[in-house]
Amino acid sequence: MITTENSELLVWDADKQLQTKHGDVVCWLSYHSSEIDGVYSIPQLVEENAEQLRSQFLALIFRFGESNVNGKRLVEHLEIRPSFSYWWMTLLTEKCNFAKSPQIDNVIKLMAFKKWFEGRSYKSISLVSSNVQLAKAMRLLADEINVGFEWRKANKQKTKESLKRRIYNYLPYSLRAFVWLSRHLISRWSLKGVGVGEWKKTKAKITFISYLFNLVPDATKSGRFESRYWTALPHFLEENQVESNWLHIYVEDALLPRARGAGYTVKTFNQSSASSQVHVTLHSFLSIGVVYSVLRDWYLLLRSTRSLRIALQNEGGIYWSLLENDFLNSMTGPTAMSNLLFLNLFERAMSLLPRQDKGVYLQENQGWEFGFIYSWRVSGHADLLIGIPHTPSKFWDLRSYFDPRNYLSSESCALPLPDYGAMIGGISKKMYLEAGYPRDRLVEVEALRYLHLYRRVKRQYDSGISLKGQNTLLIFGDYLKENTTQQMELLQKARQYIDVKVKYIVKPHPACPILVEDYPELDLMVINKPIPELIDHCSMVFTSCSTSSSVDAYCAGKIVITALDPKGLNLSPLKGVKGVLFVSSSKELASAVNNIGEIKRIDGPGKDYFYLDPSLPRWKQLLINSR
Repeated sequence: MITTENSELLVWDADKQLQTKHGDVVCWLSYHSSEIDGVYSIPQLVEENAEQLRSQFLALIFRFGESNVNGKRLVEHLEIRPSFSYWWMTLLTEKCNFAKSPQIDNVIKLMAFKKWFEGRSYKSISLVSSNVQLAKAMRLLADEINVGFEWRKANKQKTKESLKRRIYNYLPYSLRAFVWLSRHLISRWSLKGVGVGEWKKTKAKITFISYLFNLVPDATKSGRFESRYWTALPHFLEENQVESNWLHIYVEDALLPRARGAGYTVKTFNQSSASSQVHVTLHSFLSIGVVYSVLRDWYLLLRSTRSLRIALQNEGGIYWSLLENDFLNSMTGPTAMSNLLFLNLFERAMSLLPRQDKGVYLQENQGWEFGFIYSWRVSGHADLLIGIPHTPSKFWDLRSYFDPRNYLSSESCALPLPDYGAMIGGISKKMYLEAGYPRDRLVEVEALRYLHLYRRVKRQYDSGISLKGQNTLLIFGDYLKENTTQQMELLQKARQYIDVKVKYIVKPHPACPILVEDYPELDLMVINKPIPELIDHCSMVFTSCSTSSSVDAYCAGKIVITALDPKGLNLSPLKGVKGVLFVSSSKELASAVNNIGEIKRIDGPGKDYFYLDPSLPRWKQLLINSR
């Protein structure tokens, strides 16, 4: 048994730094630890026990679905269509811990804390936090292990919100659902009917589900469909005389900020593709009947919410307060309305589509995807549905993983899966297999978004070219503002410890600009050129924890430094990859930069990370030769 002389344990979950320390401290938001000084890091404990904790969380979600409610599994209670459960569309099963469900990270941290606490003889826990849900969970844990508990509420960092947004956030979930649906229908109604005529008459036998987002601007303005998701594939299909259907989910961006403009773009795609491609949007299938079906489905969910909530609360125990809002939002809130609208639109779209031989969709395991899988199959399309994760797998992107029992289940309303998951590289495939994904349901395809790396990787390892840009640090910004701010502030603090002369080049994410005047000490040069044009001009790359641009740098043979965010989990696609430097403090970052000329490049990075043959033999085998 581990003992301690201190009777009280302080759990510090606050943005400000702890000034004075009396007794032992558990840092919820810091990687700093010193057992001699009685300072322990929860983020560090999570990393040390990552495999076990991820499995534990996935098992919890599995048990939720299998909960017995009046003699019936919860999954079956949510059978919204024959053999299809709405359970698979909820935020609880989506597990998007970096954007939609941030409290999931606290569930995993609490699991790590509970394991660490076992065998220690503290008599009480004192929590400093602004997180009400975490305080509730910690109080339940204290009651469970029979120790005292005190919550000292910390000041919450204020965020700028409009009056409308504040009023909206105070509304009950059910009212928010109607506000969301009303605004969404108004903003998307102009897409109604766009491309539906061509869709009904299509002769193509392959359908792709994608986003009307991340399009190539110059091509779009001239009426040609070119997507950064699919890159060379549409042209490849045309060259091989394969006709294709494209169902787009419209997302607002700078190129297409309004639905009316998106509808015009889809029409021009259909006009310029000379019948080799048929384009339509999901919202093209809007109708009064679809809206009525959505409201009917929503009412049925509302009726079952109370009894299911009680069952999940009992099963969730100390973790439930951190997950309850996700459940309520999924059952009665805007997420429920969104999921149900997508389900009904997919049912309509798939029922009007002539029978297809193959379907391909971007796979992120978002709720709408399972509604699509059901709609595809119930409409009688062929059993060759392929989901493609279009970016490298990440250990802590929980959307990618399920408890292995889900894959083996033969129960009613089982997890809807595509016939094949298409892996874009050996590392991603290895991660899926290690997590229990059935080997016979995986295929290999070229990484379309990373084909630009082919010549670089081949040239680098075939001819052994030398590095350029010595003592230049290239900084890749993140798409989330908070991640970019954390990354840049860490670099700014590290500057005082950096002894070598370094040139700083910043490549901001398009969605999150970085201003030179915000960081005057760094003498930054901001350049918005594409990554392939910048990568040769540096010897070291500094990235946030979640961006996939780190893989571009790694595959180009650059030294990669990644800033860990102690508020979340390590979402880097390079977690566990040899030679990548993860830093959590300004001194660690400075130490890495000070050695910029001495750290040796790892031989062979990226050589097998992606499947990169630009002639696309794997795609050809999957989509053309197998016809």
